[in-house]
Formats: sequence, structure tokens, C-alpha cells
Amino acid sequence: MIFKSHMISMLVFALVVSVMLAFIRHSDLRQVRRYALRLFLYMAGGVVVISWLMHFL
Repeated sequence: MIFKSHMISMLVFALVVSVMLAFIRHSDLRQVRRYALRLFLYMAGGVVVISWLMHFL
């Protein structure tokens, strides 16, 4: 799957990685959801900031 936007690719990657890490770290489904959401938001924030910096460089 190829996206035209690098930012969308990074957001999809962040989603997949956050879900996988949450399943590895926790066994309870509620904890998995909360941890995956928190990781995704951290990574998505990083993607937005880095994309914004790359746009102006």
C-alpha cells in the first residue's frame, strides 16, 4: 500500500506500532486500548511536529 502523503504513511505506521506494543505489554483488553491510544497520540503528535518542521526546511 503506497500513500501519496508521507505524513499519512507515518500515521498508519504509528497506529500499527502502537497497537502491537500495547498487545505485547498488557494482557487486559481495557489496558491495551488505553495504552495503544496513548502511544498513538504521542506518536501522532511527533509525526505532526516533524512533518511541520520538514515542510519548512
